[in-house]
Amino acid sequence: MKYCDSVYRYQRRLTREVVVGDPQRGGVIIGGHHPVVQQSMITCDTMDTAACVQQTLDLVEAGCQLVRITAPTVRDAANLEHIAAELRRRDCWVPLVADIHFKPEAALEAARWVEKIRVNPGNFADSKKFAVKEYTDAQYAAELERLEEKFTPLVLLCQQLGRALRIGTNHGSLSDRILNRYGDTPLGMVESALEFARICRRHDFHQFVFSMKASNPKVMIECYRLLVARLNQLGPDWNYPLHLGVTEAGEGEDGRIKSAIGIGSLLADGLGIRSGFR
Repeated sequence: MKYCDSVYRYQRRLTREVVVGDPQRGGVIIGGHHPVVQQSMITCDTMDTAACVQQTLDLVEAGCQLVRITAPTVRDAANLEHIAAELRRRDCWVPLVADIHFKPEAALEAARWVEKIRVNPGNFADSKKFAVKEYTDAQYAAELERLEEKFTPLVLLCQQLGRALRIGTNHGSLSDRILNRYGDTPLGMVESALEFARICRRHDFHQFVFSMKASNPKVMIECYRLLVARLNQLGPDWNYPLHLGVTEAGEGEDGRIKSAIGIGSLLADGLGIRSGFR
């Protein structure tokens, strides 16, 4: 299983293009031959419209081309309408990314107002009970049917509205289903993301990217490399872009070192076309 052509010679992995927003008005194209895109995340309360707008403007001034805003509830997701409207009124057209956990209905609301939705496969359709269970193949298939039922409405809405998705697996929040079958492993993270990707593909929706974040850069690097090796196995049309990031890297020097190790190693592999910094 190869994740790059050569570990001794740099060659960028060529991916399909994913469009976020209107490229004629501040939107970006991720992948293909386009430059690496930089993203960061605001830290204020999503219900504080003025603060969200100001922090977004500050990030854009610092060079960010995508800005992520957390939307943990439907109420937060609905306020993205006002944040986006005020930014556009100020002639700021940076694409906004809604960060969704636990609430499929919040994702559906957010997709009405922002250009991109990030979902976490570990908690989008699953509530974590830390249960130990041996799934039969039939039981596992039934779980996947339940997952598809919850995720498909978002895929169809994004397809209808021209939104993009990030399937963002996180090492600290894998579902009980994945943990019981694959363990707390890079393979589990990869398979968790592929479950969601297969649903997208069944609906001929390809405007999505992957991320494989962990707070340990060594784990994060292994996850991304394994993902690319699996995508290569699946076929040339599985050439989806990658969002690179070390989750909860920390502040100051520690955060910079961990991000440099994780993101830098993968960029050197030719794997990353988009980087997220916090």
